Amino acid sequence: MTGEVTGDVIRRSRLGDHSLRRGLVLNLFPRGTCAIFAAWLAAACHRDPPPVAPGEPIPVAPEIDLGTMDAECDGLLAALATYKACPNLDDDDRWSIDAWSQRAQQDFAAGKKAKPEPNAQRAIAAACHKATTSVAAATERCLAGPRPPR
Repeated sequence: MTGEVTGDVIRRSRLGDHSLRRGLVLNLFPRGTCAIFAAWLAAACHRDPPPVAPGEPIPVAPEIDLGTMDAECDGLLAALATYKACPNLDDDDRWSIDAWSQRAQQDFAAGKKAKPEPNAQRAIAAACHKATTSVAAATERCLAGPRPPR
């Protein structure tokens, strides 16, 4: 039995009169199957854009002129003392800075007793220099004004 095809609707076919309402594709597959197939087809045809060309290389950080381990760590203690003198700190902050200073002094004394090798001394000096820079930035922020209310 052959049918007459007009558009996508089959007038008569082996499927019977059910194809008159929706067409052949919708009668053979449930509604959800067509939607899933359409989504899969769209995802399969999608292509990622080409990769972006690499930019200029990032330059290496400049070498820092480090002092000795003792000089850099003494600089950290001086920076902590300057930070403690900031008028915009509250008592809790000053107590925390005192605790940091005492701990740093204990650690530095232990480090001097251990007599670390030159590479370790350089690493300790670099850490003290980095901490000194951080404390100096905290001092600058503190001197800019009091903290906003919490």
